[in-house]
Amino acid sequence: MRVLLAAACLLLTATSAHAGWRYAEWGMTDRQIIAAANGTAARHYEHNRARWGEYPSVKARAHEMGQDFEVWFFTDPFDGLYAIRLVPTGIYWCIDIRESAMARWGYKVQFADGDPFWDDPRSGNRASVIGFRGCTVKLEPLQE
Repeated sequence: MRVLLAAACLLLTATSAHAGWRYAEWGMTDRQIIAAANGTAARHYEHNRARWGEYPSVKARAHEMGQDFEVWFFTDPFDGLYAIRLVPTGIYWCIDIRESAMARWGYKVQFADGDPFWDDPRSGNRASVIGFRGCTVKLEPLQE
């Protein structure tokens, strides 16, 4: 019984400690994300910045949920990684991305500002499908 209890505690600790996406964890710096990506991510600087914009500081590419994405990592100098966006590339249908999201995170969908979102306590993430065309998958830390 003690072994099962210890294993359950270890599983819960391991799951919550790896909140984020693949190799990136919430709070990481740009350098930590790039190092953890093993050469698949690079520093990014947006040359045509608008004063009001929010821009990724690191970008990568990935295949997720049957779709190719450009991955945008948003970091803050004080708090580190605070959001990840999976922006579809190539040929895609927005409805397919929404369906893949529901298949992955469940059909118990909530809505904020018209965008569907899922709170996933097991991973410590909130996932949402956002954007003008409703195709970008946004991941952010689950608020406690």
